[in-house]
Amino acid sequence: MRISVAPVPQEFTDDDADTGVVVVDVFRASTTIAAALAGGARFVLPVADVEQAMRLAEPYAENEVLLGGERECRRIDGFHLGNSPREYTRETVAGKVVIFTTTNGTQALAAAEDAGAVFVGSFVNFSAVVEAVAGFDAVTILCAGNNGRLSLEDFACAGGLVGRLAKRTSQLDDAAMAARAAYKDLKEDLHRSLMSTEHAHRLADLGFRADLEFALKVDSIPVVPRLHDGRIEPPENRK
Repeated sequence: MRISVAPVPQEFTDDDADTGVVVVDVFRASTTIAAALAGGARFVLPVADVEQAMRLAEPYAENEVLLGGERECRRIDGFHLGNSPREYTRETVAGKVVIFTTTNGTQALAAAEDAGAVFVGSFVNFSAVVEAVAGFDAVTILCAGNNGRLSLEDFACAGGLVGRLAKRTSQLDDAAMAARAAYKDLKEDLHRSLMSTEHAHRLADLGFRADLEFALKVDSIPVVPRLHDGRIEPPENRK
């Protein structure tokens, strides 16, 4: 297996049809998307901007669509939901279409949209994602980052995925080796380390500390969202 890591979307170049791509945005889009599908949302439509989200909502009846997302970490004016995974409960999202736009996560998904197989990964679905991509000859882990800069939480999650996927015959690019090393270095006190990141501090200051705790619960949501034809849904929906 060939394993690559793109620390930020600007470094993603691998859209080969035979490559499994995992988009990682731990704080918080990947976690929120997994929560939405686990809560019974029909599918999630990731979009780049607010205006596009509003346009895509127009054909749906008011009771079948939810607008979700954030700018500067806060819920967008006029949207039903923000980017807090705790908002996407079964009572709120079951049976609904979620149109979703965020500062970093949906931009990363847009960068990967032409790849052959695109999955959404985080700590909450860590093992399930490993299983989903284990059969690919090549895997690229695309970190959403934070406004074009590396985010340690995404890079460490990528490193953990690399470690689980890598075998003696694996080929790792330099970024994959660096991510794996970062994860190994942080693993013993991963929670404390990732709660201390720049992005975590900002979210905590804005009142979203509980979202951080939610996002760091490993394997708490065994759902693997997959992007296909512009919509994100669990792989089993496509069988």
